[in-house]
Amino acid sequence: MKLVALEEESPRLRAWFSAHEGFWSSQLLHTEAMRSAARLGIAAGVVEDALEAVSLVLPSVTTYASAARLEPWSLRSLDALHLATAMEIGDDLEGIVVYDERLGEAARAASLVVVAPR
Repeated sequence: MKLVALEEESPRLRAWFSAHEGFWSSQLLHTEAMRSAARLGIAAGVVEDALEAVSLVLPSVTTYASAARLEPWSLRSLDALHLATAMEIGDDLEGIVVYDERLGEAARAASLVVVAPR
């Protein structure tokens, strides 16, 4: 949402996003972004346009099973699914863009590089 809504980190994230390519996320991103946009009064088309730059991965049964076992147990279910999806990308994953503290800590614990342009 930091790409389509004006938040403190938005300018730096937009610059970082423009300088990189090859973005992947769980299909959950579409649902989360559309629901957040509706709450914030942001047009659905703005979100759809931003998501065109992201390849969305449909989580498999295996992804859900992996997410169910991820620690820490305080990690929210949807965040666990995002993390499990990122982990499945494997060596092709250069890093995970995260601003949520719990998800960031869990990603670091899983040996993923956390990117959070500020």
